[in-house]
Amino acid sequence: MFESQNGGSPRGDLQAWDNGIARRSLLRYAGLGAAALGSASLLAACGSNQGPAASAATHKFTVAAFPGDAYFLDTMNMENKIYAQHRLEVPKHITPQSGVQAFQLLVAGAVDGYAADTGLLMATHANSSKGKRPVLVGFRNLETTYGIVGGPDSQWPAADAGFEEKMHALKGKKIGVTAVGAGGDLQLRLALELAGMKDSDVTVLAVGPTAQAIPNVKAKRIDAYVGVQWTATRFIAKETGGTILLDFAEASAPELLRNQAVVAIAVREEMALQQPEVVQNWLAAQEAASKRIGDNKEAAARLLNDNGLGGKAPDIATEYVEHYIADVQPKLSPMFKARKDTVERMSELALRFGSVKKGDITYEQLVPEFARA
Repeated sequence: MFESQNGGSPRGDLQAWDNGIARRSLLRYAGLGAAALGSASLLAACGSNQGPAASAATHKFTVAAFPGDAYFLDTMNMENKIYAQHRLEVPKHITPQSGVQAFQLLVAGAVDGYAADTGLLMATHANSSKGKRPVLVGFRNLETTYGIVGGPDSQWPAADAGFEEKMHALKGKKIGVTAVGAGGDLQLRLALELAGMKDSDVTVLAVGPTAQAIPNVKAKRIDAYVGVQWTATRFIAKETGGTILLDFAEASAPELLRNQAVVAIAVREEMALQQPEVVQNWLAAQEAASKRIGDNKEAAARLLNDNGLGGKAPDIATEYVEHYIADVQPKLSPMFKARKDTVERMSELALRFGSVKKGDITYEQLVPEFARA
């Protein structure tokens, strides 16, 4: 429901069960080789938008998006016809099966813009041809969105317990993630390391996105699950009767977990170089959508509930809108632009995960000048 309408996840598409898996890099998982990035079969269903613009004032622009709060600005843009107000022709969003596929489409020219997991963006940038590779034109969220939901059949530490106590409560448990090597898997392993634990202290199982996580928790096939989006973590807890064991953004979490800009805005390098005004129009549309959330909170919450929560959790949607206005939005100043220290911090994390090699990511190559803070 949250990660993909097609049953995938914006941060990974491998959904095989795996006991006692070894740590894998995001790069190896994604399979970002030349053959994958040039996959013609992916383009057949989506076509290409490389033809001339409909008029001198309007530009065709293809956006990849998934349901959920990380992509809510896209939903706001579409629902409120904000794209057209910024001279963009976006008749509908493309919903790929995964974030990996979304980047394949972007590199190949079938997608122009995509809000992405920052680590996956960096891995794709490092392993794609110059001009075709994605570049980072801003951040939608300067904090982590990950969390761990504990199932209803275990005794978990109190909400005010410390980070290490909460993590050690997972010892011997089966922990679900969307996919091996995906963001949730990597974040879980980082959390284990920071708590002084080993990967072997838990059993990691790839169970797919939220729609698959809920029945797996209910059937007791997993004891806990790593949520990718803010709303997803809370929705899983609500639907399973579980508890939010750990929100990686909470003050008690180690800074390396908490201080992550996990949602970046990506376009193809050649578009950023050749049509910077089109990219800036897209960013302006997102800024307008962000402002609209604050101007009409009730309508925004209804839209998020209908689009990302299946109409089942108006309370969570309302809570997220308040969270966005109070915590997320104020940090995006100047709106969406990427600071050098933020990019370098995230590239160090990608290096730690094995997603990129040392020297693969530089601020000057990854971030066009107009997008720098």
